[in-house]
Amino acid sequence: MSDRKLNAWVEAGLIDRATADRIHAYEEGHARPWGLWALIGLGALTIGLGLVSLVAANWDAIPGGVRLALHLIIMAGFAGWLAWRGVAEEGSAGSWFSDAMLFILAALGLSFLGHIGQVYQTSAPLWQPIGFALLIFTPLLLLFGRGILAALLWFAGLIATSTNHGIWLDVWGTHNVLWLGFIASLPALTVALAAAARGRWGQAGFWRSLQQVALVFVVGQATMFTLVVADLHNENETGLLFHAVIALAAAGVTAFVRPDRSGRSSAMVMALCGVAVLLSALMDRYEALLHATVFLGLWGGIAWVALQAGWRRVFQTAIGISALRIIILSFELATDLLGSGIGLILVGLFTLGVAWVAVRVSRNLAPKAEGEGLA
Repeated sequence: MSDRKLNAWVEAGLIDRATADRIHAYEEGHARPWGLWALIGLGALTIGLGLVSLVAANWDAIPGGVRLALHLIIMAGFAGWLAWRGVAEEGSAGSWFSDAMLFILAALGLSFLGHIGQVYQTSAPLWQPIGFALLIFTPLLLLFGRGILAALLWFAGLIATSTNHGIWLDVWGTHNVLWLGFIASLPALTVALAAAARGRWGQAGFWRSLQQVALVFVVGQATMFTLVVADLHNENETGLLFHAVIALAAAGVTAFVRPDRSGRSSAMVMALCGVAVLLSALMDRYEALLHATVFLGLWGGIAWVALQAGWRRVFQTAIGISALRIIILSFELATDLLGSGIGLILVGLFTLGVAWVAVRVSRNLAPKAEGEGLA
């Protein structure tokens, strides 16, 4: 902490000089040499890039069996080091390091599958190696993951596998709309799974992070569907309806397994997403005003849930997104007026008014303190 800020606090009467001196002494004793660490990291990165360049320059000269053996040795070394060191306790500084090592090990495992394909000249749809790596490393991540990094890695593997599988089915013309709807519902099912696992299977921090990540993705999905559903073909609407039903069921499971305020709030957000997708699939695709109404209902509902749960940043984000959608809607509905100067002035004034109201609402009605977050 800078001396200037401490002096400003003293002058403002927030703290006395003795307290400022104690804070200064504490910060000096616990200061972290970020500059030195950055130099060390830069040096290590440079050495690593040099080694990679040397290997890449002589890649074809190294026999495939030797390359695979070296890859396995590196993976075994990481796994052995993790087993010897043990997994750090949740919330400790070492938990981030443990998750980083798990991340590197999983990345090495995924790249090993690609390495095998390169050496033996095999090919497969992208979802198959990603899914196989996800299958192998899921027990490791779910048993030893400690925080957001491991949760993001596992969830990214799930989304990459399911998305590429859906694309592969669509390319080959063998897709089933119900199966695609189920694939789209995997994030909602992940929210319910993480909610059930918290407090029951240990690693509360990991499951909480996974629930947060999945819930944010579910909200993003619903938002996207309310925006692009008008461009979907009729045969995909059945899949959207199936996805909405599963999301609503997952919301009910979440509320049942976590009956506290946080669990109920997460379940309500999921239910809003399910209803938004359901209405978007049922409405006339060419009615821009109706789809915008569903969008605003979704984010207005999220703002209300955030207000009840004490999620300050979520509330302010929801108000901002709603205001932005109203502004965009004004341009969509005023296409005839925009050709004249008066129309431009009216839309501009309306935009400024919406922005002013959004700022006032987000400041005056936002919860005073953030709750435990989206989960």
